[in-house]
Amino acid sequence: MSRILLVSLLVVCSSWATAWAQERKITGKVTSADDGAPIPGVSVVLKGTTKGTNSDAEGNYSIAVPDKGGKLVFSFVGSATQEVEVGNRSSIDVRLENDSKQLTEVVVTAVGIQRDKKALAYAVSNVKGDLLQQRSEPDPLRALAGKVPGVNITAGNGAPGAGTRITIRGNNSFTGNNQPLFVVDGIPFDNSVNSTQGYNQNTVTTNRAYDIDPNNIENMTVLKGAAASALYGSRAANGVIVITTKSGSKSARKGLEVNFNSSYSIENVSSIPDYQNTYTQGSNQTYNGGFIGNWGTVFPAEVDRVNAALGFDRYSKVVDPDYPAGTIPHPLVDATVPYGAARYQTAFPELLQPNGRGIAVPLVPHDIIGGFFRTGKVLENGIQITSTGDKTSLNASVSRTKNEGIIPNSFTERTTLSFGGNATLSNKLNVAGSVAYTNTNQQSPQSGAGYYADYGGLASAGSIYGRLFYLPRNYDLNNYPFENPVDGSNVFYRALDNPLWTAKYNLYNSAVNRIYGNMTLSYDVTPWLNLTARGGLNTYSETRKNVIRPGGTFVPLGSVSRQDLTKTEVDFTFLATAQHDFSEKFNAKLLLGFNPNERTYTESSVTGSPVIDPNVLTIGGTLNQNAADYRYTRRLYGIFGELTLGYNNFAFLTASVRNDHSSTLPAGNNSYYYPAVAGSFVFTEVLNLPKNILNFGKLRANYAMVGKDADPYQVFTAYNLGRTFYNGTAISTASLPSQLNNINLKPEFTSEVELGAELQFLNNRIGVDVAHFDRISTDLIVTRELPRTTGFATEITNAGKISNKGWEVGLTLVPIRAANGLTWSSFVAYTRIRSRVEDAGPGGEIFIGGTGLSSLGTIFRNGLPYGQIIGSRNARDENGNLLINPNTGLPIRAASSGIIGDPNTKYTLGWTNTVSFKNFNLSVLVDYKAGGSLFSSTAASLLLRGQLKNSEDREGMRVIPGVLGDPATYKPLIGEDGKPIKNTIAMTAFQYHFTDGYGAYGADEVNIYDASVVRLREVSLGYSVPKAFLQRYAKVFGSLRLSVSGRNLWFYAPNMLEGLNFDPEVLSNFADSNIQGFDLGASPSTRRFGVNLNASF
Repeated sequence: MSRILLVSLLVVCSSWATAWAQERKITGKVTSADDGAPIPGVSVVLKGTTKGTNSDAEGNYSIAVPDKGGKLVFSFVGSATQEVEVGNRSSIDVRLENDSKQLTEVVVTAVGIQRDKKALAYAVSNVKGDLLQQRSEPDPLRALAGKVPGVNITAGNGAPGAGTRITIRGNNSFTGNNQPLFVVDGIPFDNSVNSTQGYNQNTVTTNRAYDIDPNNIENMTVLKGAAASALYGSRAANGVIVITTKSGSKSARKGLEVNFNSSYSIENVSSIPDYQNTYTQGSNQTYNGGFIGNWGTVFPAEVDRVNAALGFDRYSKVVDPDYPAGTIPHPLVDATVPYGAARYQTAFPELLQPNGRGIAVPLVPHDIIGGFFRTGKVLENGIQITSTGDKTSLNASVSRTKNEGIIPNSFTERTTLSFGGNATLSNKLNVAGSVAYTNTNQQSPQSGAGYYADYGGLASAGSIYGRLFYLPRNYDLNNYPFENPVDGSNVFYRALDNPLWTAKYNLYNSAVNRIYGNMTLSYDVTPWLNLTARGGLNTYSETRKNVIRPGGTFVPLGSVSRQDLTKTEVDFTFLATAQHDFSEKFNAKLLLGFNPNERTYTESSVTGSPVIDPNVLTIGGTLNQNAADYRYTRRLYGIFGELTLGYNNFAFLTASVRNDHSSTLPAGNNSYYYPAVAGSFVFTEVLNLPKNILNFGKLRANYAMVGKDADPYQVFTAYNLGRTFYNGTAISTASLPSQLNNINLKPEFTSEVELGAELQFLNNRIGVDVAHFDRISTDLIVTRELPRTTGFATEITNAGKISNKGWEVGLTLVPIRAANGLTWSSFVAYTRIRSRVEDAGPGGEIFIGGTGLSSLGTIFRNGLPYGQIIGSRNARDENGNLLINPNTGLPIRAASSGIIGDPNTKYTLGWTNTVSFKNFNLSVLVDYKAGGSLFSSTAASLLLRGQLKNSEDREGMRVIPGVLGDPATYKPLIGEDGKPIKNTIAMTAFQYHFTDGYGAYGADEVNIYDASVVRLREVSLGYSVPKAFLQRYAKVFGSLRLSVSGRNLWFYAPNMLEGLNFDPEVLSNFADSNIQGFDLGASPSTRRFGVNLNASF
C-alpha cells in the first residue's frame, strides 16, 4: 500500500509542476483519410519529450505544449506517421493515411524471432492480451476458446482448476502427448498434468498452464504448422503457443505508469436436468426406501393435483399403513431399510419412534441438486508498475486469483510475482530478462469422472457424482444427517458414500511453487551481424495429498496418499543473425543457432492404509505404507539454420534445417534431421489491381518435417529391483518387466504441406486468411502385444501412421465504421479437420480402455477416423433392424463389440462481434461445434433410475422396435409370409429402462449421442471514462475502465437426451489423455457473471 501511495504522490506532484510551467493546450481530432472515420488510440507525442497522450473513442485528443510550440508526432499501427508543427495554433486536426509498409503486424515466431507478418509463408494467429483479460476466466487456455482457427480446446468440467485439453490441427500420436509446446518469454513452459492417479481416485487434476495469469499476458502467438514451429525442434511437432507476458515485453510508452486491475465474478451450475417429481423411490410402482431408482408409487401431492384437476375429492394416499397419509418412515433408521436400521438407530435415537420404527417424514420431492451446489466466486486483483526511459524499461507486477467452486470445499488460489526489464547498455549491446514466481494451491473433494456408482458395477465409486445426480427424489439429502455424531463415519441409506460426507472429508490438495525466468544478451557486432544468447530456467515442485477418511464404503479403513514431484528445465539458445541488402530490391537473412536443453523429473509417492485415528490424517497415522519413486533426466541438443530471401518486398523464400541429438533414443538413431521450405508472394505489390477493392493479397505455400524423440526408458530393457520377506528375512529380488523395450527405436516424424492465402478488401474492411494443410505422422512409437511364450506381454516399436487434413479460415469484417465513432467489427474462426489412422501397427488396431469397463473405450483402427469409441452393441439384421429375443422382448446382444461412435467434430466455428461507440465497447463470442459422438453415463444412469421428466409417461406399456431373432444364430425369425416377424412383446417402463437388455444396463451403443452444441461463450461490456473528464476531475488517473462480463452464459445441445440439459463440452479423462468422447460423471460446467475495474496512474 505504501508503494501505491508513493506512486500516486509522485503523479500528483508532477501535475502541480506542469501547472506552474508556461504551457498551453492543443486539442484536435484524428480521422482516417480513407473514410473520415475517427481513429481511437492514436499516439500523440510532443517530439523530443516523453509527454504524450492517445486519442479517445471519438478520435479526440488534448495535449499541453510549451508556449513556444514544437512538433506533434501522430502514429498508429497501419498508418503513416505524421509530424505537425504546432506554431500558434490551438486546434490541430489530422487525417492519417494508410501505410502499406505497416499493413501487417510484427509477430513473434520460432526461437523468439520477430518477423513482419507480411513476409510469413505459414499460418500464424496472434491474440492480444486484452482479448484474454477480465473475461471471468482464470484459465488462460479456456480464455482462448473459439478465438483461433485450427485450435481445439476442451474444458475439463466445472470444478476449480480442472484440466483443459488443447490441440492444434488434430492429433499426431496414439498414446503420447498431442498438446502443443508452450513457450513463455522465450523459454519452454511445461504444461503437464502429471496424471498418475487412476479413475478410482476421482481427483480433479490441473494442467500446469494454469500457473499463467491471463491478466499478465501481453500477447499470445499460435504457431500451427510444421513450417512455423520446426526451429523449436522435437517438442514442436504438435504446434507451439508463444506467450509474451507483460514482464517480458518492452513498453512503448515512456515514463512511470501504474496499472491496477480487479475482477469479481460469481458462478453457478450452468444447467441441471429436468427432474420428474411424479414418482417416488422404489420399483414396479411400489415405494421402497432402500431402492436407488424412482420407479415407485406416485407422490401424494401429485395424486391430489390430478384428482383436483378432474374434480374428484382429495385422496389421502397411504404408503405405509402405520403412518399418516403422505408420509413415510425415516429411511435412515426404519426397519424396512435394513442397511440403515442396522447402523444408525443407536446414533440417531431422535429419528426413532417408541415402537422402534422411524419417525414420519413427508413423502415429497426435494431440490437435491440446488441444495447441494453453492454459488462459487472468482476474485482477481493485480498491480503492474512500468517505468520506461529512452534506453531502459522496467516492469514489476503482482497478482492474486482465488476461485471458490460450486462444490463445497473446492477452490484454487494463484499468486504471481514477476519482474522484468530491458536496457540498451551501448549502441550495440542490449540486455533483457524476466523472472516470475507462482504459487498455485488447489483443493477438491473427490469430484472427478469415474462412472456413476450404479453403472458398470462400480458400486463403491468414490466420486461425488457417483451418487448425486440420481439420488431418489424423496431423499432429503441436504437436511438428513450425513455423518455419525459418535465417530464421524459416513451416513447414507445405501452402501455408498454420502456426497456431503465425501465433500467434507475426502479431499485432494495440491500445492505448486514455480519459478521461471530468462536472460537475453544481444550484441550488434556489425550493422549486418547480430549475436544473441538466451538462457532460461523453468522449475516447479508440487506436493499432493489425497485423503480418504475411514468410515466410508469406498475405502472403509481409510487411506492417505502423498506425492512429491519436481520438474526442472534448463534451456539455452545461441543465435547468429546476418542480413544483407544486395540491392534496393534483393535482400537476404541467415540465421544459425544452437539449442541445448535438459529436463529432469523426480517423483516420490507413499500411500498409507488403514488410518489408525481419523483425527490424524497423515502418512504417519497409517498402519502400513507403500512407497515408490521415479525419476529421469533427458537431454536434447539442436543445431539449426535458416535462410530467408526477399525480393522487392513482395516475394519471400525461407529454407531451414534442424539437427537434433536426443538422449532418449539409441546410438545410431539419436541424431536426426528435418527440413522446411516456405514461400510467399504478395501479388498486390506486382499486379495493377484496384486498391480500393483489393488492397492486399498474398499467396503462401510451405513444406516441413518435424522429428520427435521417445519418452525416457523405452530403449533398454532393465530388471525391476524389489524386496520381499521370507521367514522374517528381507530378500532382494530382480525381475524382468512385462514390456520389452527396443534398442533400435527410431524418432517419429511429422511432415506437412500447407497452402494459404491472405486477402484484404475495401481498405481492410474485409479480410480473409485461409489455409489448407495435409499432415502425416509416421514411425509412431506404439506398444504391440507379444506371444506370452516370449516372456513378455508387449513390446515398444515404430509402426504407426496418422494423417490430418483440414481447412482453417479466419474472416475479418468491419460492417460499420461511421464518422460518429460507431464501429462494428466481426471475426469468424472456422476449422475443419479430418484425422485418420493410416497404420495402427502390426495388429491393425490399438485399444485403450481407461473408462473403467473392459468392453468400452477408445480404439485406433486402420482406415478409420482417429480415436473411435468401441463398445457393446445390439444384434441387427441385414436391414439394420434390432433383433429381439422372443422370450424376453429385449434386444439380443451382439457377439462382439464394435465401433459405436466417432468423437471427432465435423467442424468448429467461433464468431466474435465487437461494437464500439464513443467510450462504450461490447464484445460477444458465440461458438459452435458440429458433430462428434459422446457416450453419456449421465444419460444412462438418469434414465435407468427414472429421474428425468421425459420418463413420467410410464403408465402404459412399451414395445422395442425390431424383429424377432434367434439368440443362438443371430438371424431373424421368418414368418409364414416369408418376412421377418415384427416384435410385439410389451413391457412396463420399468422393464424398458431397467433391464439388462436395454437402457443403461443394455448395450453401450444406446447411450451414444451427437455432441453438437452452440454456445454463448463470452460477453463483455465496458465503459472507458473519457480522458477529458479524468484530466478535469481525477487527474491521478491516466485511464479508468469499468466493465461487466459473462462466461458460458447459454448453450444448446439439440441432439442430447431430451431434458438432460447436459453440456457436451466435457472432459471425463485427464487433460493429456487421448481418450475422448466420454461423459463419465464429471462435475457439470458453470456459468459466470463478473464486474471488472482497470485503472492506470
